[in-house]
Amino acid sequence: MRYIATVLLIVTLFAVAWIIEINQGLITINLTPSRTHEISKSSFFLISIATGAGLVFLVYLMRDIRRFLRGLKVQREQKKRSKIQELYARGLNALLAKRNPEAIAFFQRILNIDPNHVDTLLRMGITQLRQKDAQEAIRLHLKAWNLDQDNQEVMFSLAADYEEAKKPEDAIKMYQTILERDPTNITALMRLRDQYHRLGNWAELTEAQTRLLAAPLTASEQELEHRKLAGFRYELGRSLLESGELDKARKVFRTVIKMDRDFIPAYLGLGEVYHEEGKTTEAAELWEKAYKMTSSILLLLRLEDLYLKQGEPGKAIEIYKQALTWKPQDTTVKFFLGKLYYRLEMVDEAFDILSTVDWGDRDVSDVHKLLGNIYLRRGSLGLASAEFKKALGFRKQIIVPYTCGNCEHKTNDWAGRCPNCGKWNTFGVNLEKSC
Repeated sequence: MRYIATVLLIVTLFAVAWIIEINQGLITINLTPSRTHEISKSSFFLISIATGAGLVFLVYLMRDIRRFLRGLKVQREQKKRSKIQELYARGLNALLAKRNPEAIAFFQRILNIDPNHVDTLLRMGITQLRQKDAQEAIRLHLKAWNLDQDNQEVMFSLAADYEEAKKPEDAIKMYQTILERDPTNITALMRLRDQYHRLGNWAELTEAQTRLLAAPLTASEQELEHRKLAGFRYELGRSLLESGELDKARKVFRTVIKMDRDFIPAYLGLGEVYHEEGKTTEAAELWEKAYKMTSSILLLLRLEDLYLKQGEPGKAIEIYKQALTWKPQDTTVKFFLGKLYYRLEMVDEAFDILSTVDWGDRDVSDVHKLLGNIYLRRGSLGLASAEFKKALGFRKQIIVPYTCGNCEHKTNDWAGRCPNCGKWNTFGVNLEKSC
């Protein structure tokens, strides 16, 4: 390499000497219109070369200076990123270990270095929410979202902040924003649905649940969410019924029945619509037909109340007798028929129907209460006392509570949904668990 450089230098010197040798003489240079200057051709040539070389040198010098300065900036940025990464890792470890004040301290040091570090703003907001400072979490996550509009983790965190701050409308808007960009986001659909559920917005809830069912779910998830949709639509029907929108309520209850032929609350709700419209006969026919399909004692109880309010106890008795022709060994139907007889002061008939059942040692306290009252009315004090001892918690009024088939929650007031476990269509009558 040195040999080549030496040769090039010698060749260059010989070339310059030769050019000077063949370019003897002077040339005139006009510096101004009235001023001239004479210079030898060789000097002019050398000056031109020197000027060009100087310009090239300056250009390369400026380039090298810029490279040097850029390198310094890159080094500073790398050092800064390295420091941020170290602090972020320590802050994240503290956050995962639930050492929230320690995590906040690390994240704050990062924000002192880079106030627009999105990941740190996100984690800092999550930590503040853990500290129950929802407003500060909202401020941090809003800033992070403004810096990165497409960051779904930030958007979900911001929605959670709004939920904690009791701002459900803002949370709903955020979930809707996520779904505008990602219509099949299952998590957003579920959380949007849950917000509508908390607010009791049954129409919006039903729509959100329908969208969720259109999303790619597993077979078990589809079945679960389908049952929930039936429940949500039932609640929508109830709200329409209570607000007097009978036509809409009728359509909703019919839709629920088409979805699930065994959804007893929908039959009861549809019958109530008919009753409100003055179509008592249609309501009774619907409940009788539904009983034949479902064998739900709830429908017979509702028919009993309907006929008694109309002053037609004979029809109430008849529906129980018809039920026994369909299911002669149904002890529950026999019990409620006996209870109805007792309620109508038909003590002998009540005793006759209840005595056809061998209750044995089963834990049916309400049966013993009823039998005790019957014996008391017939003057059989000893037998009445024996029945009351079996019943223990004796009350003069015989009230059989409704029992949830899912969690066994008991209540004297029927509802389409269990307030304890949140399941729909689970309340029924269980004589053996009614004590």
